[in-house]
Formats: sequence, structure tokens, C-alpha cells
Amino acid sequence: MKQILNICTFFLLTTILIACQQEETDYHTLARVTLSMPDNNNIIQIQGTLTLQNINNTLNTSTADMNNNTFEITVLRGAYKVDVTGMVKYTEQNGTTHICYYRAHSDYTSFTSLPLSETELPIILLEE
Repeated sequence: MKQILNICTFFLLTTILIACQQEETDYHTLARVTLSMPDNNNIIQIQGTLTLQNINNTLNTSTADMNNNTFEITVLRGAYKVDVTGMVKYTEQNGTTHICYYRAHSDYTSFTSLPLSETELPIILLEE
């Protein structure tokens, strides 16, 4: 009888320990948005603001922290609408330098990969 009680106690403790195991769930990802220039123009200097709108809950997240032509921001994993606006100084292939406003946009971008989700958006140059 004592042996059966020990076996039952062992199974009970094992079940409790397995049930109390902490589950690792990561709800966030690092979203990296890279801007690309049209016609192989060379970017000299660029600045702008990235706004991500979560499609499911319409929560907006913004940053102006830019490294070269890339934004990085931590967001909840999910689907986002992406808007970027700013100013760029660039040279054309013939050497002409221009400064103008730009925008980049995507109605649907998935940031679901762990630990990093990446996307590339083409810059739309606006009239000077």
C-alpha cells in the first residue's frame, strides 16, 4: 500500500511540475523598413518619419530614428499599413544633385517573423 502511495505521489508531483512550466511566447518583433531609390539614384542624405498602423487594432507607432535609409522599430507582430514621408538629397547618374520631398507607402505589410521582420519600399519622389 505504501508503494502505491509513493507512485501516486510521484505522478501527482510530475503532473504539477509539467503543468506549471512557463510558456515562452513572444508577441513582439523588430520591424525593419528599408527605402529604395528609383532609377539607381544615389542617396546623399535622407530624413523622414515612419508610421506603422496595425490593421487589426488601428494602433499607430511612429519613429524618426533612421540609419542610412533604414528604420527599425519594435512592434507587436501582425499586419500593418506603412507610411513614410520626408526629405532626400540625392544625385542622379549624370551627377546632378537634387533635394526633394518623398513618400513611401504600403497598404499591407506583414511583420510576423521572429526576431526580425523586413520589408523594402520604393521611394516616390514628389515634385520639387
